[in-house]
Amino acid sequence: MFVTIYYGDQKSLLVNPSCSVVNLLNSIKERCGYGDSDRVLDLSDETGLVLDLSSHKNDYASKYLASKGFYVLVEKRTMPSPSNDPNESGLPQEVQYVPLLLRPNETFQGYKARVAERNMGRDETSQTSRNTASRGKRVRLRARKSIVEAS
Repeated sequence: MFVTIYYGDQKSLLVNPSCSVVNLLNSIKERCGYGDSDRVLDLSDETGLVLDLSSHKNDYASKYLASKGFYVLVEKRTMPSPSNDPNESGLPQEVQYVPLLLRPNETFQGYKARVAERNMGRDETSQTSRNTASRGKRVRLRARKSIVEAS
C-alpha cells in the first residue's frame, strides 16, 4: 500500500502508510526537508479536508489513508486567541492549516484547506476518506469492466 504526498513546488513523495502515524509524519517531515524545524505537519485529501493525523499519533496511518490516494502536506499553526486581559490564559487557541504545496489548485481542482466539523467522530472521518477512495476504485473497475465488455 502506498500513497502520494504533494508538497513544495509541485513535488511528490511516495510513502508507505503501514506504520504508526507518528513514524509516518516524522519520515515525511525529514524527506520533505522540514526535519530541522519545529513545524507540526499533517495531511489533507485532494479536496483540502485536513485529516488531523497529529491527533491520532499511535494509530496506524493506513487506518486514515486510502491506498493509492493523493494527499497534500499541510502545516498546523496554533495561534493564541486575542485577549484584552493578560490574566486570561485558558482561552482556546485558534488553529490554522496552511498547505505546503505551492499553487495547490493547479494539482487539485477546487482545493481549499478546511477541517471537518467537530461532531464527526474519528471513525466517521476515516470512513468518509475510505468511501471517497472506494468510489474512485468502483469507477475505475466499472470503466475496466465496460472496456472488457466492449471487446
